[in-house]
Amino acid sequence: MSIAIGASPKRRKHFIEIPNNRVNIPNTLLYDVKTQWNSTLNLFERSVRLQGFTKDLFQMYTEFTPLWSTLEERRQIEYILGVLQPIQFLTLWMSKTCGVTIHRVFQVYQDIFDHLEMQISKLERKRMQ
Repeated sequence: MSIAIGASPKRRKHFIEIPNNRVNIPNTLLYDVKTQWNSTLNLFERSVRLQGFTKDLFQMYTEFTPLWSTLEERRQIEYILGVLQPIQFLTLWMSKTCGVTIHRVFQVYQDIFDHLEMQISKLERKRMQ
């Protein structure tokens, strides 16, 4: 979607103007970056936040309607966000802390593993249903 919108200055301008008419939130285009693990997570977060605005954009540019997420895809995105956001929080917290943090590393990794084990357990219960 970012590539389709960013390919045209007119579409990019419309994308930036749509939300500004209703609410003041950042709405620049984000691109997935292979070297940054959280860039995909940032894309998902932005897509959820701007969902109503992108629908308006797709009404202006109907050729991009197939890019609109289905209900199932939106559920999957919300699930992925629920799994990855706590991990992102912990890794960003560790990277922004000033000073020595080695004494916190083991607790942070333990928290991440506990979170992942809880997610695996939830997934296993879903499969049994």
